[in-house]
Amino acid sequence: MNNEKTVSQTVEKYKDQIKQAIINAVRLTKSCVLFYSDITMELERLIDDGDEYRRVESALWESIDGLKLGDIKTYRIYQDVDASYNDVIVVTFGKELTEKQLYVLQEVAELFDTDFYDRYGEADGVFYDGMPLFKKERTEVYTVMHNLMRKWFGCEWLFDDEGDEEES
Repeated sequence: MNNEKTVSQTVEKYKDQIKQAIINAVRLTKSCVLFYSDITMELERLIDDGDEYRRVESALWESIDGLKLGDIKTYRIYQDVDASYNDVIVVTFGKELTEKQLYVLQEVAELFDTDFYDRYGEADGVFYDGMPLFKKERTEVYTVMHNLMRKWFGCEWLFDDEGDEEES
């Protein structure tokens, strides 16, 4: 319970930096589907002190699934057992995923862990064993998740590079 309180206090104290890191990551990737590392790289830019960054990042990792910061809500759709920086985080702005949408994204994300993975060879028009060395290399899975979120939420307005940073 004490650790839970410390985590929530840390997130509350750094909510503006966390929110800005999420927004920056969405804008940089032009997607509401992020790898956890996309967020942490931005967070590290916003928090100068290395020890403090590690404390905040640890609290963020503990609380990112279902985290609500103003109109932003985050969902951990996929958790990589080998490397948390490969966790897949979905971000919504002003809306929340329905149970059905969450289920669909989680089903698609399971392809990151499957032992059977084929890729389509455009040159010869057939499927072949495309088992990548790293889960993050399964770009088709990431692309499907991105396009589902784009269809459901249309968050393209966030990708305006000319706009000012959203206020925290």
